[in-house]
Amino acid sequence: MSSNDPPKPRPEQPPLPWVQTSSPSTPPHPPKPKSPTSEDLSLSAAVSTIKPADFLTVHQAPCSRTGLLTGIGVGSAVGAVRWLLGLPIPRAANWAVGTGAITAIIQYEYCQAKRRQEKAKVARVVEVYGQRQAEMRAKEEEQKRIKLEEEKRLQEESQKKSWWKIW
Repeated sequence: MSSNDPPKPRPEQPPLPWVQTSSPSTPPHPPKPKSPTSEDLSLSAAVSTIKPADFLTVHQAPCSRTGLLTGIGVGSAVGAVRWLLGLPIPRAANWAVGTGAITAIIQYEYCQAKRRQEKAKVARVVEVYGQRQAEMRAKEEEQKRIKLEEEKRLQEESQKKSWWKIW
């Protein structure tokens, strides 16, 4: 076969609905992320992972909305109070931004801690519920087994003692 011969056509098979086909140009699976090395652990590497679209969806992350709203409210209040107490507007604004950022971080971490506690409680409830279900199933099976044994025993007794005799 020479290099200018066209390739032989392969028989076409209809694709199976549960099998995903991929083109040869794309790998069948996305590449696995590399484990971080000492070269990758830098601020510039961390910043390079941030996409512009992340800023548009930051409010959708769990606890971030609560943290941001709390930070804005507390920061505004502190800035207004500092301004009313006689600080110039730029310094009062600095106080507002700093207090708002710190409050937002604290509120976010507090919310995350509450979520972790709630997740642990739910896991415990699921575990206890599963144990109780297993205990109930075991108890039901034991009752069924006892009932079957009692029925067998009664049936055997009734067969041993016949209330009538032919002779």
